[in-house]
Amino acid sequence: MPANPRLREWFHLKPEFTSFKLVPQEHARYLFGERDTKLRDELLMSLKECAYSERGYHSIIWGSSGRGKTHLANNLLFNAKDDGLPLELVYVDCPTIKSAKEPLKTFFSAVFKSIPPKTVKRFVTKYVEEKDSHPEWDKRVLTELNQDRVIYRAITEGLVLPHEGTVRGILGWLGGEDYRNISNIVDNAPEQLEDGGQIARNFGALGDMLLLAEEKNLIFLVDEAERLQTIQSGEQYWTWLSALRESFRRTSVGLILFIIAANTDYIPRILMEHEIYNRIGASNIFSSPPFDPPDAESFLKQLLATMIQRDPVPKSLRQILDEAGEPLEFYPFTEDAFREFIQHHSVGTEENKPQELLNHLERAAQRAITLGKKLIDVQVLQQVVEGF
Repeated sequence: MPANPRLREWFHLKPEFTSFKLVPQEHARYLFGERDTKLRDELLMSLKECAYSERGYHSIIWGSSGRGKTHLANNLLFNAKDDGLPLELVYVDCPTIKSAKEPLKTFFSAVFKSIPPKTVKRFVTKYVEEKDSHPEWDKRVLTELNQDRVIYRAITEGLVLPHEGTVRGILGWLGGEDYRNISNIVDNAPEQLEDGGQIARNFGALGDMLLLAEEKNLIFLVDEAERLQTIQSGEQYWTWLSALRESFRRTSVGLILFIIAANTDYIPRILMEHEIYNRIGASNIFSSPPFDPPDAESFLKQLLATMIQRDPVPKSLRQILDEAGEPLEFYPFTEDAFREFIQHHSVGTEENKPQELLNHLERAAQRAITLGKKLIDVQVLQQVVEGF
């Protein structure tokens, strides 16, 4: 055994991989499993079709923790850009919301500030440069802002400034955060916006500017949106409901929410209120269920086919397989170990999801190296996978 063996060399991984684990942002281009690929394609198609009518798209994707929703969100980001769709997708890590007593800014400022400063400066600058040739643009955006010219000036004069810290400060202000420097940009501007309807209209204004300037729809991918579940009752509940309802009514903006939930009963109550649920639509609520055997098999086979050097097969790998009498299809497993590994990560166990499968694959590969084995066999799996 080499003095410092590396998993990528031991198991003939392609140069872009150092392990069998997936990092959502680093490996955003990859998505494995027939079921997940089908869901991704359906979402991309829906996004594309909504863009035909210059409207946003709303949906909910729910499933258990570790089922791959964060990876799906990042893969949507990658593919929408790679396919040249007329969209600006923005990933949002939903903040912790302790209760309905939390101020609206807890959620909304985080959503606004998730828009990269370079992105917002790009399309607002283009809007400002071209709006004089399109007098109807000002009218449309001001109508969306309920004729609030102070906010309009903050957007058109502040979001084009070169300093990214200033742009982030204004984005947070649009979402309800206190920003004392706003008066340096616009006279008589309040240091904080607290009206939920106005905050929602700010979303619509940015969405309209993007649509007018670049013919793109603004779509927010809100991950960990189960954190909205704490908004359950009390007087502030209705404040939250009003603000969220108005957000879903912005025609040029879309919201796709990724939610940890065992079933639809665990989708946050506030999202199931009819004035929001009807905006999403029953046909746009998708489940990401646990693996059954075909799901686990298609996921693992596609993963291995992508990660392992197979075209051409390295001579050293061919020699390992010939000596063991094992097919390339299941490498780095023996065929028996592969079959049992799939069964272990299918319906009926607590480990029937991608995260657990990848964790066990990584541990098994590491243990095989420790034991000096060139293949992951049943004995290796018995040592590292509890209950195997």
